[in-house]
Amino acid sequence: MRKRTGTLVVALVLTASSVSALPISLSLASSLLAAQPGANVTFVGTVTETGGTATLLLGDTVAVAPPLAVDDTPFLNNFPLQLNAMQSFTAAIFNVSVPLATVPGLYAGSFAILGGDGGTIASTPFAVNVGATTVPEPTTLSLLLLGAAGLRRARSIGSRRPPA
Repeated sequence: MRKRTGTLVVALVLTASSVSALPISLSLASSLLAAQPGANVTFVGTVTETGGTATLLLGDTVAVAPPLAVDDTPFLNNFPLQLNAMQSFTAAIFNVSVPLATVPGLYAGSFAILGGDGGTIASTPFAVNVGATTVPEPTTLSLLLLGAAGLRRARSIGSRRPPA
């Protein structure tokens, strides 16, 4: 029993030493953006190489709660394929589209960067707070139109009077 325990401890130490932190950090300028139905929002991110060696940025995966849609073209177009040791890069990273019929609420998602081996090397959550579209009440709109018509009529009457 004593020999097996020693072997287990050695195996755990070797495994722990081979585990390392992710080689890059990813942060968003704001992880929560607000939008109205029919709008698009752009998330800006900073990627920093923290491992001390060059790191490949080969792609990304992104997911968001429906009915929102994500366009990751900004990441693919803006970010370099490789970050050198301790290098940082900041730019637009992805866009989220909010369809017109979206119900107001908080919609969560996640964005991850894939590295040289195809695995995730950095990830971050994000959210879009969809607000209700404000539509003026019919009474308010009617009063506004009635007031504009009254002003127009007053102007036309004033311009027809002969000078005294």
